[in-house]
Amino acid sequence: MRRRQVLALGAGLVAMATGCGSATDSRRLASATVSMVVPGPAGGETDMIARSLKGVAEREALAGAVRVVNRPLESALAEFTRARQPGLMLMAEPELVGTVRAVRQATAFAGTTPLARLCGEWELLVVPAASRLATFGAFADALRRDPSRLAVAGRNTGGVDHVLLGMLAQSLGVDPRLVRYAAYPTCEEAVAALAAGRVPVAISGHAAVRARVRSGELRVLAVSSPDRLAGVEAPTLLESDVHLYCANWRGLLGPAGLAETDRAALVQMCRGVADSPRWQAICVRNGWTPLYLDGDDFRQWLGVESARLGRALGDLGVRV
Repeated sequence: MRRRQVLALGAGLVAMATGCGSATDSRRLASATVSMVVPGPAGGETDMIARSLKGVAEREALAGAVRVVNRPLESALAEFTRARQPGLMLMAEPELVGTVRAVRQATAFAGTTPLARLCGEWELLVVPAASRLATFGAFADALRRDPSRLAVAGRNTGGVDHVLLGMLAQSLGVDPRLVRYAAYPTCEEAVAALAAGRVPVAISGHAAVRARVRSGELRVLAVSSPDRLAGVEAPTLLESDVHLYCANWRGLLGPAGLAETDRAALVQMCRGVADSPRWQAICVRNGWTPLYLDGDDFRQWLGVESARLGRALGDLGVRV
């Protein structure tokens, strides 16, 4: 099989930042209240990550209090950049890139100060246990034969599931604009449609399908991680000769013009959360992978990632 080169949505996810914060940085927030703007509703995956971070930061005395403020995905970044408050952070995710470019902002996260990438969830390509698609190779062959016939379910149009499908199609020599994507509001609804037989294939975050995979109801054709996932008997895309990996990452941004002392204090809080055994246990329990990165490494990665996402959306024909 020929080697396929595709820019990875999650390129650099396993890179680690270096450096350390000072005791002064950590003390700055010990009695302070900070706020996180979370794109999307309470109870969603991003909200769960934010509230888990809040719990760890407060219990570990990394901040006096952490307030979580939910805002609609479409307006979260615009509201955040207007606020310009030193103690305010935005929980960033791939889907924000599409909403930002939709309002023609030249650089997806311009008007912010990158703080840290925290964690991510790997994507799984899943089918019902009795599906005729026995392997990733069978899926690839079916997609090549007629991409308009093979419906693939996932979260909203332009979201990370849709982007991954488009990049998969491109890697297989298929025009991403021709793929048939069935968009659902949540992973759970996409997986329910798959289980009910309304679609033959779905792309989902690990957590939403973990129980159904363990029970044998669903089968995993491939995972989007660089290495195989514990407890999942399926090859990576890399093993399937598709040179691509992809995570639905989450990170924190501060406002533009943040003073260096304030930036350092917020980064130190993020680093303290990432180093906490409590946070690491929460990640394992929820199927999230720690992907910590901060400083200039995160800033540079974020610029590359937002540009890559914008290109992928354009390849899909999604208006950005």
